[in-house]
Amino acid sequence: MINDLDTNAQQWKYVDDTTVSEVVLKGGESHVQAIANRVIEWSHENRVQLNADKCKELRISFAKEQRVFVPIIIEGKEVELVTTTKLLGLTIANDLSWNDHVTEITKKASKRLYFLTQLKRAGVPKQDLALFYVSCVRSVIDYAAPVFFNGLPQYLKKELVRLEKRVVSIITSGKRNSAIEVGLTPILEHYYVLCSRLFENIVSDPHHKLKALLPPDYDNSRYNLRRQRHFNMPKLCTNRTSNTFIYAMSKRFGL
Repeated sequence: MINDLDTNAQQWKYVDDTTVSEVVLKGGESHVQAIANRVIEWSHENRVQLNADKCKELRISFAKEQRVFVPIIIEGKEVELVTTTKLLGLTIANDLSWNDHVTEITKKASKRLYFLTQLKRAGVPKQDLALFYVSCVRSVIDYAAPVFFNGLPQYLKKELVRLEKRVVSIITSGKRNSAIEVGLTPILEHYYVLCSRLFENIVSDPHHKLKALLPPDYDNSRYNLRRQRHFNMPKLCTNRTSNTFIYAMSKRFGL
C-alpha cells in the first residue's frame, strides 16, 4: 500500500520502513517540512498511524560552517536530530564514517562467540566449529559488506581481523594457526570476494537495479594501452567518494 506514496523527493521504501532525503545546495532552502507534511497527509488518507517518536532526522554535511535549519515537526512533535541512525540494519553516521557500524557488528558477533566456546568444550570437531562460525557469526559481519568494506580505514579492518583471530584461537585451543589452516577464508579476502561477486553481477546483468550507477564504458579504440580499461572514470575530488563501492570496484575491475 505504501507504494503509492509520492513525496516529490528521493525516497526508499521497504515494507513499512520509508526513508526520504533531499539535497540542499549552498545558499538554498530546505523543503523537508513539506516532504514530511506529505507523509503525514498520506498517513491520514490511508488510516495509518504515524509514530513521530520513531522518526529521526540525520543531516550529512561537510561544510566548514554548518547551517541552522528549522526542526521538522510531525504531529506537533519535533523530530529528533541524531548523529547516527540505523537504516535496514546498517548504521549510518552523519560524517559517513563506519566506526559505529563496525563497533556494533563486532559486539554482536562477539556475543555469539560464547556459543562457539561452549561447542568447543563439548568436543565438537574443528570443521563443525568453523561451520558454526561461518553460519552464525560471520553472517552477522557479512551483512551489507559491499556497502562499507571499501571505505574502511586500516584500523577498522584490523578490528575485523582481530575478531577472526579470536575465533581461530577458540577453535584451535589457543594455538597460533591461521584462518586458512582451520578451513576459513581470511576475513578481508572474503569481503573482497563478496564485493567482486556483486560488482560482476551488476556489470553482466543489463537489468540490474544498480546498473545505472556504473561509470560510462571506456572507448579503448582511442588509445592503445597496455591494460584495457573498462570504465571512463570521472574526476573524484575526495577519498570518501573514490572509496565507495561502485567507484572502488570500477577501478579494480578486470585487473
